[in-house]
Amino acid sequence: MKQYLTLVLISILSLDVLAQKVDIQYKTTDSYEPLTEEISISASPYGYSVWLPENKPNGAVVFFHAEAKEESDFSMIPIANKAGLAVIFVSTANPFDFLFEAKQMLELEKYISEACQKHGIPSGNLLFGGMSLEGTRALKMAIFSKSGDCQKCIKPKAVMTCDSPLDMARFWKEGDKAWRLNINELGANEGKWVSQYLAKKLGGTPEEVLTAYANYSPYSYLSAFGGNARFLNDIAIRAYTEPDVHWWMKNRGKDYYGMNAIDAAALINQLQINGNDSAELILTENKGYRPDGSRHPHSWSIVDEEELIDWFMGLE
Repeated sequence: MKQYLTLVLISILSLDVLAQKVDIQYKTTDSYEPLTEEISISASPYGYSVWLPENKPNGAVVFFHAEAKEESDFSMIPIANKAGLAVIFVSTANPFDFLFEAKQMLELEKYISEACQKHGIPSGNLLFGGMSLEGTRALKMAIFSKSGDCQKCIKPKAVMTCDSPLDMARFWKEGDKAWRLNINELGANEGKWVSQYLAKKLGGTPEEVLTAYANYSPYSYLSAFGGNARFLNDIAIRAYTEPDVHWWMKNRGKDYYGMNAIDAAALINQLQINGNDSAELILTENKGYRPDGSRHPHSWSIVDEEELIDWFMGLE
């Protein structure tokens, strides 16, 4: 039997001497989401939370996860609040949600809409973003806002992704290869569940149902105009990535085909070809480090958060 718990918290916190009102609206469930026949995961809190600036917000940064996984995730809050932006976190109960179905996207747009209406946040001045799969969700939600399935149809002014997988046919192939080679245990385990989960949800492998992969992906190299990328032609896009191929070869046995950097470059290139003058590829070098100090190019630390907010605030 599912048990639900609603937590509502209104408080005043001090971060860098900046007053912030925090509105937390999450529910929990004891249900589990099977990723594969072998792997099930615990559900995460679903709903939204809002971190508000001292004065009326002039927009918001929207992240697609329930809570920060790393200390650096929260460092965006005082930076955005100082610029007059709220920070909104939204999530479904599946922490590894790929947003395969409209149902989950309708849930997320409902949370965004409710947060904006409740706190007077202009829904026309939103920056969607996230790290890795969260960035994939951000693009999926931007594309969804232009579909016939959306209800609130909240189109973001801009989207940023941080080393996110975008072409799922490529992502399936590199995941399948990683777990079969089994060079690195962590990479092999991730590759196995990712490739099996994609095949489960999309009805087979890319060789069997390539059209399903192209229709799902935020970007498809094999599709005309980048597939769903065409829906992003009038949205400002930034894709951050640190293409340290030597690190990936040494530590994971992966080359350029196994890196999300190839998707980031391909997406931005296609958008620029399509005529999007506000599409930018941000490449970094030796900035990818985890909070414990260990080297990893697939890290949020590659994002210059202050510069990102300055870029967003400068958009017309």
